[in-house]
Amino acid sequence: MEDSSSRISLSAEKASSEILEELQKQHEEKTSRIEELKRQIESAKLSLEKRKNKIPAEKMEAFKSLSEKYIVMREEHNSLLAHDEEFGK
Repeated sequence: MEDSSSRISLSAEKASSEILEELQKQHEEKTSRIEELKRQIESAKLSLEKRKNKIPAEKMEAFKSLSEKYIVMREEHNSLLAHDEEFGK
């Protein structure tokens, strides 16, 4: 009887060991993938930063000019609305 119980015990230990090895392998693969993704994210950030810095000065000036015009027009619109509400009541 001791023979069969020791075989069962050895078999269970072997199965546990195989499961543990498989889990360790999965963990290593996932850790490796995480590190790869971190490198890709960092690379994408650097690429975006470079693109951001390459915007021509003319385009930036045009954007600023349009933004300023928009702000002025919005303020004028809001003041006209406030004026209409004052006299409309």
